[in-house]
Order: sequence, then structure tokens, then C-alpha cells
Amino acid sequence: MSLTPAETPFDLLTEWDRICRQSARGLPTGARVVDDWVGIGFRLCGEQLIAPMNEVSEILPMPDMIRVPGVRQWVRGLANIRGSLMPLLDMSQLLRGEPVDQGKATRVLVIDRKGVLAALMVEEVFGLRRFKPDMKQAITGQSPEQLEPYLDGEFADSQGVWGVFSVDRLVQHEQFMKVV
Repeated sequence: MSLTPAETPFDLLTEWDRICRQSARGLPTGARVVDDWVGIGFRLCGEQLIAPMNEVSEILPMPDMIRVPGVRQWVRGLANIRGSLMPLLDMSQLLRGEPVDQGKATRVLVIDRKGVLAALMVEEVFGLRRFKPDMKQAITGQSPEQLEPYLDGEFADSQGVWGVFSVDRLVQHEQFMKVV
């Protein structure tokens, strides 16, 4: 583009500014963006559950462990996970008295909550699940009775109802802390 004698660089910039402003889209509105509620989906006691993302540190396959004599049956043993020695707890046996049916899908949820470092055995892990926070609803009462003290509402999607499993409630429960 060459300048004609009547156009100065300032005039050219002014014209470009006018053209840009005409073709520019408006700024986004001040609508508040709500973050999704994100959790880890898993199966425990045959139920689809979801734990808040911030309550689970890691998901692992079954680690090697050593048995510990004199503890409750649901304490499977001790496992060395990334240099930390932690109890490996069979959540199904703790909650309903029947051990997790170990298979390829069995996983361990590592938790570090309120001073409690532990590895929780679950039947299966489904991965991340996202929900809009306003989709959370009260517990409908369809969950097994033994899970109810640890549930904090539920979400529903095309794959069913997901009970919100509170790890914080679990580690505060008297039964959980009695391993001997």
C-alpha cells in the first residue's frame, strides 16, 4: 500500500483503527463462569460412587503388601507407595463384611486427609467425572445403608446415579480409625 500525498501515516493508522473497530466483535459479557464439580468415579460395594477430586491423591493398581498381625480383617496389610508406608484397607470388607473380589479392575485410591495417609481398595475405577455443581441433589435413599454415613449427596447422568463419597467423613468415622 503506497501513501498518496493527502494521506499521512497518522491518517492511515486512523483509518485502520476505524475499520478494525467496525469489524470487531463485542467483548464477552460479564456472565459468571461456574467451574465443573470434578471427581473420581469408582465402584464400591457394587455401587457407583464418586469422590471429590481434592480428596484422592492418586489411583494405583494393587501394590505389593505385607500382612500385619493383630489388626482387623479389613486391614489387608502395609504397602510401600512412593516411599511412604501406608495401610492397605479393603473398603468392601470394612463397610459390608465381604472382601473386594480382586481382579484386573481392582484399584487403590491413595488418600492423605486430615493427617490420615492410607490406600483404599475399591472394585473398579471409572476415571474423572464432571458435573455442574447445581446438578448435585440430596441422597435418594437407594444406596446401601452401610454407605450412607459417608455419602454427601449424589449426581445423575446418562450412566446412572453417582453417590458422592466423602473421604473426609470416612477418616473422621470412629469405625475407620479402629484398626486393632
